[in-house]
Amino acid sequence: MKPFDELLREDIAEYEGRHDELIYQAPSFYRLLVSLLDDPALPGRLRSLVIAGIAYFILPADIIPEDIHGPYGYVDDIFLCAVVADRIRKELGAEILDENWDGETPVQPLIDEILAGEAGLIQDNRGRIFKYIGFEHLALS
Repeated sequence: MKPFDELLREDIAEYEGRHDELIYQAPSFYRLLVSLLDDPALPGRLRSLVIAGIAYFILPADIIPEDIHGPYGYVDDIFLCAVVADRIRKELGAEILDENWDGETPVQPLIDEILAGEAGLIQDNRGRIFKYIGFEHLALS
């Protein structure tokens, strides 16, 4: 069986469309969350949030489903990863993200770009995304 990030990379390989440069970052964001979960510096209080981000990537019927929208459906998964990474950055500092990031694009500006472009990515679905994973309190932060 292929690792999920490889399946993800294959799924988005031919995509050309809205936010394609961002969607190509999906495998790196998934690996970031998996790497953070394995990082002993990640405190227990943040582990459930990271696990929720990983699960959201894997679940096919999320708020913007890939089954309906194709690779564009990963925008909500990427957005959630950016929110999780931003929460970790605020609590632990940027270094832990840099140490666990393997993408070609620097992760800090990428997170900032995603969060700044929230409306264009997920429209008004922030609350629905967080309710789906059981972290409604994040919709307000």
